[in-house]
Amino acid sequence: MTDSAPADLTATERQSRRALLGAGAVGVALALAGARPAAAGTTGLSDDDLAIGDFAIKLELAARDLYDAAVDAGAPGDVWGIMREQHEAYAQLLAGITGLSAGARDDATFDSLAGEFATTSPHAAALTLENTAAATHVDLLGRVDDAGMASAMASFVSMESRHATVLAGLAGRDDLDTLFLNTATPLSPEA
Repeated sequence: MTDSAPADLTATERQSRRALLGAGAVGVALALAGARPAAAGTTGLSDDDLAIGDFAIKLELAARDLYDAAVDAGAPGDVWGIMREQHEAYAQLLAGITGLSAGARDDATFDSLAGEFATTSPHAAALTLENTAAATHVDLLGRVDDAGMASAMASFVSMESRHATVLAGLAGRDDLDTLFLNTATPLSPEA
């Protein structure tokens, strides 16, 4: 995965941060419309929504554990612990909506980035992770039927896009493509 976008990408091959932040507005609109998660065990979610929820929970727990690796390696600053807590909260929120456990991470995602996070300077790896997570949730939004899940995931897109912007600044990547374009390839539950 790369962090910058070639200049010749078509509009369908890239997503702007502005569009991703707009997805957060969709989540707010759904929340204001009264979308409420059902109690655990009585969710009534389809098998497809449950599979998507499980996948998203595992992705968020992988992110949590990657930020733990950065903290354990001595990465300076509070940002790593804060982002760790936010990703854990996202997993817990989805677990509450779906009635699924938030106990297992996506080992493939964790293993692919663990070495890059276990340093005192994981900025580039974290930027890649946040862009991938945002792109993944945008993709998953198009597959989810439950309004509560859609609302939660839309809010994740908004926050992960903001995380990426902060991380780009910390990494010294202040070019407009890095700040406003997300060219990350979404992860797929089918993979």
